[in-house]
Amino acid sequence: MWNSCYSFALLSLFSGVAFGSGKCINVTIPVTISAESLTLAFPPFQNGYQAEAFIEEVVKRDPSSSPVSGTKNVTETFSISAQYCVPDTQKKSKTVQILTHGLGFDKSYWDFTLIASNYSYVQAVLQAGYSTFAYDRLGTGASTKADPYNIVQASVELAILTELTQMLQSGRIDGCETHEKYVHVGHSFGSVLTNSLVAVAPHLSDGIILTGYSNNFTFHLPFISTTGHLASENQPARFSDLSSGYLTWADKYYNQFSFLSYPYFDPAVLEAAEDNKWPFTVGEIITISAVPFSATQYKGPVLYLAAQSDYIFCGGDCTGIIDGPYSASRALFPAVSDFEVYIQPNTGHAINLHYNATGAYAVANNFLKKNGL
Repeated sequence: MWNSCYSFALLSLFSGVAFGSGKCINVTIPVTISAESLTLAFPPFQNGYQAEAFIEEVVKRDPSSSPVSGTKNVTETFSISAQYCVPDTQKKSKTVQILTHGLGFDKSYWDFTLIASNYSYVQAVLQAGYSTFAYDRLGTGASTKADPYNIVQASVELAILTELTQMLQSGRIDGCETHEKYVHVGHSFGSVLTNSLVAVAPHLSDGIILTGYSNNFTFHLPFISTTGHLASENQPARFSDLSSGYLTWADKYYNQFSFLSYPYFDPAVLEAAEDNKWPFTVGEIITISAVPFSATQYKGPVLYLAAQSDYIFCGGDCTGIIDGPYSASRALFPAVSDFEVYIQPNTGHAINLHYNATGAYAVANNFLKKNGL
């Protein structure tokens, strides 16, 4: 049975959004975590020249020194913005999908309705009968903009995802129901966190879908090489108050290079994605592969949903990287009940922003239904 925490009085505290296939509420959640972060060995950038020099050091063949000087414990409470949606359908699933977005986006990646509703993963999920919980990762959207050097790192964000999951499962988020099953869906850096979640806490997830992702990290350098721009200078109207450790790429063409596959997207979608992009942090760049990935105790189903022309995780062609001799993925999940790989054709890294996005959504939802979720 579900334990609904809805009431008229409670709902009046939240902003509701009516979809044709469900209803959503926006919530702000105080999340307290403890995690070990890496202490960076250099001071904050004073200008964009230093930021670009840092990126050059990261991507060059033989870096001259380690960017890390040690570790420290982080115990803090952050404000995390989330949207929780429930379907209208009578065939309502008892499963909620917890959605974690990647670098360059906020939670609107999952509900990208700026151009047309067919880009919305949330609406497709609601129509399939699932509830969703999408949140702004630390440093993005309406969530806390913490120190981008020593706080907004993969380990801290993993702790936030872990705590949010536990809060949902125990009914500690006002306005949200508890569910029988909890599925985690990630995109890109969000898939890094989702993979790591079941490595460190396998009991917290009943199934995972990893999109825009592989466990081969050798192809990141071309993307990282585009990211040496201070967000405060790149979009000053939006980000002038952000620290120098919040970075982004230069313009829509770099956005296209990293995230989209021409001609399989609407140029208006690219314009909207560029206008509404979110910066990422120096700490995230350094720690993206510094969390655990081997999920030897995890037994739930796993779907790798890759983009055919993903440059960031596959070097422009995921065939053989995600499903062949160069794939490390299957070995990380030796005990799972079902392991599947699907490569979405005519698609770049940002799967949800392509003409055929709904095809990928159907693959994801059919995978869950096949596994009783």
